[in-house]
Amino acid sequence: MTGAMYIAECLKQEGVTKVFGQCGHTNYALIDACHRLGIQYVSFRHEQMAAHAADAYFRVSHKLAVLNVHLSPGLTNALTGVVTAAADSTPMLVFAGNTQSYHHAREPHQGIRFHADASQGDIYRPFCKRVWRVDDVNLLPDVMPRALNVAQTGRPGAVLIDVPMDVFSAKTSSPVVTVARRPEYVRCVGPHDGIAEAAEVLATATKPIIFAGNGVLLSEATEELRELAELADVPVATTLMGKGAFPEDHPLALGMAGIWGTRAANETTREADVVFAVGTGFGEADCSSWKPGITFNIPPARVIQIDIDPQEVGKIYPVTVGIVGDAKATLRELIVQLNNRPPSTREAAAGRVAQRKRDWAKEVADTQTDEGKPIHPARLLKQLSEAAPQDAIFVTDVGWNKNGAGQQILSRTPRSFITSGGLATMGFSPAAAIGAKLGAPDRMVIGLVGDGGLLSVVGALTTAVELGIPVVWVLFNNFCFATIRSVGTTYFKNTYGTEFTTPDGAPYNPDFVQLAQSFGMQGARVEEPGELEAALKKAFAANVPYLLEVRTRGDVPMPRTGYWDIADFLVTGND
Repeated sequence: MTGAMYIAECLKQEGVTKVFGQCGHTNYALIDACHRLGIQYVSFRHEQMAAHAADAYFRVSHKLAVLNVHLSPGLTNALTGVVTAAADSTPMLVFAGNTQSYHHAREPHQGIRFHADASQGDIYRPFCKRVWRVDDVNLLPDVMPRALNVAQTGRPGAVLIDVPMDVFSAKTSSPVVTVARRPEYVRCVGPHDGIAEAAEVLATATKPIIFAGNGVLLSEATEELRELAELADVPVATTLMGKGAFPEDHPLALGMAGIWGTRAANETTREADVVFAVGTGFGEADCSSWKPGITFNIPPARVIQIDIDPQEVGKIYPVTVGIVGDAKATLRELIVQLNNRPPSTREAAAGRVAQRKRDWAKEVADTQTDEGKPIHPARLLKQLSEAAPQDAIFVTDVGWNKNGAGQQILSRTPRSFITSGGLATMGFSPAAAIGAKLGAPDRMVIGLVGDGGLLSVVGALTTAVELGIPVVWVLFNNFCFATIRSVGTTYFKNTYGTEFTTPDGAPYNPDFVQLAQSFGMQGARVEEPGELEAALKKAFAANVPYLLEVRTRGDVPMPRTGYWDIADFLVTGND
């Protein structure tokens, strides 16, 4: 068989049913090979979009993300999407075509060769777990099982396999033994003594909290997290990426912590004497730029930290108990040990949590019921949260529709909030929502996006129409890059470069309803707050690709309950 057929057979053996990408002459052999084996090729009009879709497909299905792109410009177009996935620990296998291996020394057409021949893979080295260039078809039997293993084990991430055209076409008689070559890993349980010490510290704490991150979702440890919280009677705050790991309508749920966290979460995490962190590296946004006394007080608070990646344990805060292990397996063992201890005698947490949640709800109530025009984004988020099914998947972009949604939309089920955490990539939502729907066809998928974000990747909508994928995109149209506009007005007394206008200063955007219709989608516009509920219900019931434009305010900053130290050097502007 050809090298391309060999790779496709390996993917099929791995259980891959979908590959994302965009075609080119260097990667078409693999596209054809996948088609012959019944693997769907999900084609986008730009490689960044394909990467975002593959990323979100994994996040909701936990099926390997696979991307197949053309050489050089195709690979560089995909870069933003791949590094977005890598930053959030999505296992992604990236295949890139390359020029013929026998032409590498001659610097052929479209080859990247400025410092080394055929060196396009070097661009991916800073964020991929491993990069291979396969210059001989007989190396594929070694490379494929290793690549699949590296991407999906330990802390998951992206790997790149760079394949010259002639290697795709070359013949090999090697057997396809991908699965047989890969070890059957059992879940890595933390050490018994460390778990016993964690149980002692947690059980004897006065005001413990659980801080749950994306690792809980990656490990599929949500049931164990809930059982632990209820058994130990400990409130749960999450990171932005961990949103949905614990049901946010639960009496012990605090919502997300950090710069844009709920006040209930930040107040409770700040006073904790023990922080039980699982599956989180204590990222800056989740920890208010790590400033003491805002989200955490560490020390004097003690930290128990569980993570699959030893580099994360103790990276930010000193730990009292550090455990390297899989979240699901380690939490399960911790629950066993806690069950063998006498119940805690400390004051029940639910009452304190409930009061803080009531106070937080009162704090945001005015904006969530605002009757003004344009529509306040907080009102839109509140009505979205109420109108959507409980298991709906929200896929966010950036700005109010990301941090505001993380703060004010309730996530009740796992894998219901998909966002770009580490990179906060504008343009993530349009294509990612398509990938999410492909990964969870029985759940409603709602893409939240601003006008700036949508227009940066508007071509993604064509794939939804081509494949008949019923996603509802809710467009926050405020005629500006609203978050940066707030930076300009707050610190520089200027909006230069942040607003969308014609030469005479009038607000400008295309007619988004007509734009949607030109794509073959349904579309509608809402300007009146009182019409929002009905418009959302109509969009959700349509079950077709749908764009709902909502005219929102662009002059209201996100309610920041935490702290971000960028303000310290923006505050003086350029004066």
